[in-house]
Amino acid sequence: MSDPKPKFYTSWFCPFAQRVWIALLEKGIDFEYIEVDPYKKTPEWLSVSPRGLVPVLVHQGKSVYESSICIEYIDEEWPENPILPKAPYQRAYERIWADHIAKKIIPPFYAMLLKKETELQENAKKEMLEQLLVLTKAMDPTGPYFAGSQVGLVDIMLAPFAIRFFILKHYRGFQVPSGDESPFARFNKWYIAIKERDSTGKTSASDEEYIGIYKRYTDDTGQSLVATAIRQGTALP
Repeated sequence: MSDPKPKFYTSWFCPFAQRVWIALLEKGIDFEYIEVDPYKKTPEWLSVSPRGLVPVLVHQGKSVYESSICIEYIDEEWPENPILPKAPYQRAYERIWADHIAKKIIPPFYAMLLKKETELQENAKKEMLEQLLVLTKAMDPTGPYFAGSQVGLVDIMLAPFAIRFFILKHYRGFQVPSGDESPFARFNKWYIAIKERDSTGKTSASDEEYIGIYKRYTDDTGQSLVATAIRQGTALP
């Protein structure tokens, strides 16, 4: 293991940062946890994170940022307990579906919370279920994780958002259909498995804390770059 240990800059409420936190725990890496307020764009913070966003991993004096890039950096720098498979096609397959999550699942997650009109909220619900079903059909049939018996990139990319689906139910009445005959049965199997991982539980706040912090999206006071992008209909940062 490389020395010195990495510094992990995060905010407890951020699902993008939680991805990296989960990856660090899954890999068994010793790291320094540093909680920051990303909304305070101080010169000191911007010297660590040029965009002023979390997550950031500082290793050997150099900053690595963007959640998927941090995860791949971690996996390459500390090869034990690999997150990505060795075979080139299988690595590509994981990246394809991680990209699907970023482009097709996360936008309706936030749109559902931010949109005020009922019709737009319902459109976001429909889009979310459609895209989750596409992802579900790409899962290994046995599982329980996306690619089989081991946690991988796709699992880590989706987990922080999936465990926040209860927020969507609380504020917008959204939920993934259940039941053994549901087309989402395989997704629900995945959800149970990933929610029960120690790495997921140890990096999650309480339901009450999440409900409170996400209220700002429903009352249109959220000032994150993600919220701004959804309002403007532009790509997520």
